[in-house]
Amino acid sequence: MTLAFTRLDLLSWCFRTQTLLPLALIVVVGVALPIPGMAIVASAFVTSLVLSVPFLGDERDRLDTLYGVLPVSRRAIVVGRAASLLIYGAAAALVALAATLGITAVRGTEPAPELLIVAAAGAFAFVGIAMAVQLPVLFRVGYSRGRLIVYAPALVIAAAAWVAQATGNVSTDAILAVPLEWIVAACAAIGVIGIVVGVAIAARLYARREIR
Repeated sequence: MTLAFTRLDLLSWCFRTQTLLPLALIVVVGVALPIPGMAIVASAFVTSLVLSVPFLGDERDRLDTLYGVLPVSRRAIVVGRAASLLIYGAAAALVALAATLGITAVRGTEPAPELLIVAAAGAFAFVGIAMAVQLPVLFRVGYSRGRLIVYAPALVIAAAAWVAQATGNVSTDAILAVPLEWIVAACAAIGVIGIVVGVAIAARLYARREIR
């Protein structure tokens, strides 16, 4: 049932202007910023902003009521929604990678593979954090009351970076000294943990939500 709901969910929100247009923004970022990998970073921010779009559709089209009569559990709905969002995120990442390779080919440059790997790992970690922060709130209170949560992941990252810089616990030299494998592994772990935690908490909260 989870796969069936994922397919239904994608058809309900993914192929609309408000979700397809941000993919073009990724290409614009890749063209405007000469640093390879910035389009990949932009894809993570685009995915984070789009996380709330399906919930807007739920309220606008009264899909929550439909979900209540479908022979599918609320946990399956949460997992299916998370899967559909991850599919969108993967599509955004592929657009970013294609844009990066295409732009660098036109400019006659060759991006460092290590830079692209770090950008992709960081983007995945950011998406995981975004899902951990946004999904529980949106499933608990819906889009209208929880839409401002879309800005929380970026604020969390900015606050963490500011604290690290202010306290001197993290320096540029220290970051550059960390092996690439450790950075990728840490980002992957953050992304996976964020997704799992976000889905688990959202499922518990959504199960107790009264839908009218």
